[in-house]
Amino acid sequence: MGNLWIGQPGAMVEIDQAAKSFDRTSDLGTSEFKSLGGRVTLTRNLNPVRRLKLAWDLLAPAHARALDRIARRIDGPGPVFVVDPAAGNILTPAQAGGLGVAGATGITGLTQWFKVTTGTVAESTSAPGTFLFTAADATSAMAWRCLGTGSNFPVSPGLQVSFRLPTAMAALGTAVVGIDFKRADGVWLSSATATGAVVSGTAPANAAYITPTAKPVTVGSYSLAGACLTYGGTAENGIPGDGLPPMSVTNYSDTPGRPLPYRNISLDLVEVSSTTG
Repeated sequence: MGNLWIGQPGAMVEIDQAAKSFDRTSDLGTSEFKSLGGRVTLTRNLNPVRRLKLAWDLLAPAHARALDRIARRIDGPGPVFVVDPAAGNILTPAQAGGLGVAGATGITGLTQWFKVTTGTVAESTSAPGTFLFTAADATSAMAWRCLGTGSNFPVSPGLQVSFRLPTAMAALGTAVVGIDFKRADGVWLSSATATGAVVSGTAPANAAYITPTAKPVTVGSYSLAGACLTYGGTAENGIPGDGLPPMSVTNYSDTPGRPLPYRNISLDLVEVSSTTG
């Protein structure tokens, strides 16, 4: 497990001091109505909203200043990303399971993935809502898209990342797994690759994004279930997806510590639907 990172892509700050309190409970949005006859009706949000509550005692000045800038939006109005050290897989639950809304072509369906060279990503005709990659030849490759940004997964220089192939590809023994590191403008910087199930690497200087990739090398159709993208550790098999949504600060406190210049900081954050607001 790694440390908490927070901020905008390419400028996320690593907070290596453990928070005194850390609540990551999702808001299920459930409401209960009980009729006069005693029957209960529930309504709930289709997708639970992630909320984070973090607090530190005697936080070092540099980290306190960084969190203060984020809370007051000094460096920009947009939301931030939080690399949660308790999250073992930052793919969404659907991505990790190779699933999507049946018939959907947007971010709830087909565009969670994309082909890089030859081959096709498509919904299974025999099992609607499940998705496959079909490798047409040895060069066929595919990649994963971050739903929080609509394109690549955010990182900052120095952040350790690890990616594990879907179970069906990992079992081949021939597959090549990769992580492409990219600048803020999306231009490729470098790649970490390996033959096998897992690859790990550290984001280099100027890195703001990554794209996980897979090349089965063996022709065939493969389920996308079982993929894992981990920050701050090594990707493992069978870890449910947590997602990496954009978040905004909704509450903030900053009180001087004893002794100064240490400060006691708390932040409340909520998942938002866009990276632009």
